[in-house]
Amino acid sequence: MGSMQKLVITLVIFTNCVTSAVGANEAGQVEFFESRIRPVLVEHCYRCHSTKAGKSKGGLLLDSRTGWQVGGDSGPAVIPFKPKESLVLLAINQSGESSEMPPDGRLSKAIVQDFEAWITAGAVDPRGGEKPVTAELMDISAGKQFWSFQPLQASFDHRSIDAFIQPRASVAPAKTLARRLFLDLIGLPPTPNELHEFVQTYSEISPNRAVEIFTDKLLSRKEFGEKWARHWMDIARYADSNGGDFNLTFPESWRYRNYLIDAFNSDMPYDQFIREQIAGDLLPASGTEERNRQLIATGFLMVAPKMLTERNKAKMHLDIADEQVDTIGRAILGLTLGCARCHDHKFDPIPTADYYAMLGILHSTRTADGILMGNVNVTGWKETELKVSDEVRQLLAQQQHRKTILENDLKQKQDELKNLQAKNAVTIDDPAAKTTGKWRKSTFRPNHIGSHYLVADKDNNNSLSISWKIPLPKPGQYEVRVSFGGGQGLEKKAPYIVTHAKGKTKLIIDQTAKPTIDGLWHPIGNFTFASSPNEKSSDTAKRGSVFATIELSNSDTNAPVIADAVQIVPTESIQTADQAGRSKRLLAETERLQKQLQELENNKPKIAKAMAAADHTGERLGDVQIRIRGEANNRGTVAARGFLQVASGTDDDKPSIPAGQSGRIELANWLTMPENPLTSRVMANRIWQQLFGRGIVSTTDNFGRRGTSPTHPALLDFLAKNFIDGRWSVKSLIRKIVQSNTYQQNSTLVSSSDPENRYLRHQNCRPVRAETLRDSILAIAGELHREPQESAVDSLGMYAIQTSGKRDPSLAKTGDLRQRSVYMPVIRGAVPPSLAIFDLPNPDLVTGTRSETTVPAQALFMMNSKFMQDMSQAMSAKLCKDHEEMNRLIEDMYQRILIRSADQDDITRARTYIDGLTKDGKSEQQAVASFVQILFSSTEFRFVD
Repeated sequence: MGSMQKLVITLVIFTNCVTSAVGANEAGQVEFFESRIRPVLVEHCYRCHSTKAGKSKGGLLLDSRTGWQVGGDSGPAVIPFKPKESLVLLAINQSGESSEMPPDGRLSKAIVQDFEAWITAGAVDPRGGEKPVTAELMDISAGKQFWSFQPLQASFDHRSIDAFIQPRASVAPAKTLARRLFLDLIGLPPTPNELHEFVQTYSEISPNRAVEIFTDKLLSRKEFGEKWARHWMDIARYADSNGGDFNLTFPESWRYRNYLIDAFNSDMPYDQFIREQIAGDLLPASGTEERNRQLIATGFLMVAPKMLTERNKAKMHLDIADEQVDTIGRAILGLTLGCARCHDHKFDPIPTADYYAMLGILHSTRTADGILMGNVNVTGWKETELKVSDEVRQLLAQQQHRKTILENDLKQKQDELKNLQAKNAVTIDDPAAKTTGKWRKSTFRPNHIGSHYLVADKDNNNSLSISWKIPLPKPGQYEVRVSFGGGQGLEKKAPYIVTHAKGKTKLIIDQTAKPTIDGLWHPIGNFTFASSPNEKSSDTAKRGSVFATIELSNSDTNAPVIADAVQIVPTESIQTADQAGRSKRLLAETERLQKQLQELENNKPKIAKAMAAADHTGERLGDVQIRIRGEANNRGTVAARGFLQVASGTDDDKPSIPAGQSGRIELANWLTMPENPLTSRVMANRIWQQLFGRGIVSTTDNFGRRGTSPTHPALLDFLAKNFIDGRWSVKSLIRKIVQSNTYQQNSTLVSSSDPENRYLRHQNCRPVRAETLRDSILAIAGELHREPQESAVDSLGMYAIQTSGKRDPSLAKTGDLRQRSVYMPVIRGAVPPSLAIFDLPNPDLVTGTRSETTVPAQALFMMNSKFMQDMSQAMSAKLCKDHEEMNRLIEDMYQRILIRSADQDDITRARTYIDGLTKDGKSEQQAVASFVQILFSSTEFRFVD
């Protein structure tokens, strides 16, 4: 069969050589149900739809899989894979004719999205079938007999990886092995010169020697860290935006991403790597550089999605700590700890008390705090200033001294200004006004009256209004003043209505204008106000009183409208000309001082910030009460902070938590104790999975009973023990694996009795990862920018995706970037399509093993996208410039793209295709570009043998 027959010319159907990932995917769906779906059912649904509650409203039970399958009076509640036909989703979304659930109010948008994702993925529900571990049956000592909780095997009969594997295939051809090694270690293909050197060493000395030489070269390149950091980013659920209910960008998250790249490149010992991410801020540091690195490392705890607008802040902080416990469990221990929030773990020997023992540690840690953007309803995430040099610290002290002098002068002028303010003025702030609709409180703009002001956002359907009813001391003429701060971005035609003695007057006010009185007030006119003897009131004392009524709405507006205070000033109390002149001069002086303060702030040395954790102080620091059924307000007994009994030795082995500390140092030390049976096994398995496409334990994030058993348990322990004995060196373990004959073997099937290749009788043929695919195309086309990048979201501003769903226009341009994919912005809800369609994982979730899908969108992208067309044109231009003879051009094309030689059949078919296009009127460069795109789109390019 000719080599060209390996290519798929029109539609790319990737059906060969796909390593099965069904077990891992199903386990991940179970974990998603346990952490995202079951807690919501327990909290919001069981009281009306469970056997235990004795209720089944509408005939529907939701406390079992059978319950929703059978459904109630309206039929099945969930139709797997069909969210739009599932009554439960319609109900909680409160749409359609279905009953609205829960009856006490709409669930958050994020919860609805979780249910939609669960149903779309097939509505996996583990309730039923396998006998669960219940509280009555849970025996920690017996649980320790499960394979993953057993101590590592202390000694081995074998000293090499190959001794653990049954007879295997022959070694892979030189070019196949070179491509595999380069893609696995640095995520980029070899250049023609590198390929030539590898092949020469392979043939003249040995395959092992070629691999040995190039492994050392590749491990020392910065591209190694860029490739392997992306794997940990999957596990750390890394993103550059919050997602959830308030999808703000994370301007400092890139520091954590670059920390990961540097950590892998420097071969930071894995135990140190874990300790820094859990408790870097608490570790001793030898200097500024080390302290900053440790602070940045705690971004691991920070980059998760958070429900920042959750009004119940106690619940929000509990949910954040829950997510962190669950992430640590899956990422480091390979356990689904989040499943023990509501009840003892159904399958693993993890009682709820152990879960809350760990949760108390994270609950004592500050990762979200304060308010964001001046909105009292939105919680911010914690940012920490990084340490600076002594020289910068001295400069900051000098500037602070100057700032104090200016602030004292400003206060003096402001006090004088207040003494000149109009007497007998009546001021009513917004809390005393009557509002209709949902105004938002804010303190974002500095010049406001009282503790806050109100904002009518532009997406509020022009239905908000506010009315100030102001009692006046006597009838007469008054000046009406309003406060709204002023500034760009506000409404230029805000409609005010003043009710006075002669009726009503409508005024259109420009809220972008600067205040003209005392830096606070805008006069909008003089009006006469008289008593209203006919005013209807139940209070006779109010009849005949004098009132001024001022109204404001966002009717017919196109920008935010601000409502703050209203001031009514008797015209006879308005300042004299001398007083007004003095007031004007004082106002100018205050503005000058404010400008100087702003300039001082602008010239202040920029102190870098990082998303970094810290210990709480006060009442948040300490043990937590167990939450019955996981509900924030349903409290049980106190769980002393500590660690999992099943993964600990004797009490003497477990670190104790000192009073007045969170326990993160002790947690980090416990996780990385050599005696911990999980940490080394889980990471060794992750490294193996990256190099073979499948872990020895295929459920890389679940080493519990619901996970799969290891295919080679002794080999896994051998790798884990070598990992620890090698000072937790990731590079050393990678080197050991790739230098084995098992890794270097051919991918040709040698045994039909093991179709999934569980026993590694040949190397796995596997899809090229999304980032490696994109980066390889850029590199081959000569378009890859290799410089490290910093922030990925500077061009996106505060919102990549607004709460209304509107996207920043710059977001669409991220696909045009030419740097490595690891530096592209990861925006929750808007992952770059060029990566998403090739199975880049959901950044909300810990993902140790990516899905491997074959969908039409992949073929369509490869054949039709602008990116592929641009890269093919760039490659074609280079080939046509370098070669005048077509056969040489085709040979070079094959070497660069497929990393192999073109045989005569390849050349003939390629020439026939290119000649056909040129006869149809295409230029030679266009025809070559078309064939380049065919090679890029081929199964041979899309997979690594």
